[in-house]
Amino acid sequence: MSEVSSSLQAFECLRAQINPYAEEVWLIALNSQMEAIKIEMVFRGTADHCLIHPRDIFRILILCNASSFIMAHNHPSDQVLPSEQDLILTRKIHQASVLLQIPLNDHIVMTKTQYYSMADHGHFKKWKKNKDLYLY
Repeated sequence: MSEVSSSLQAFECLRAQINPYAEEVWLIALNSQMEAIKIEMVFRGTADHCLIHPRDIFRILILCNASSFIMAHNHPSDQVLPSEQDLILTRKIHQASVLLQIPLNDHIVMTKTQYYSMADHGHFKKWKKNKDLYLY
């Protein structure tokens, strides 16, 4: 098991898995020492879209007894900035992670050569401070 406690470590862990032709969503399930206990691709979509449901993400995390997790997905377009849909989905997953007490440590948007960490860019801190963002 390898430690995955930063966005760079998560990117390096998943970099070789990136599909250049279709969006994919990956999970890194972590134990309490921030070691990867499961790395799994959970959804595969098209060149610019991927359907995702929170229950499928949390089923995997619960079954492997994860203490926390990192979510990542790729953009085959090579544009690393998250879309509005990416941010909305991440807020929903973050909300569910708080409720289920399996913290979402980061959501990383990746290309073959670069990544964007939502945690590093302060999104999670903003959501924790402003509970109104959970009202959809």
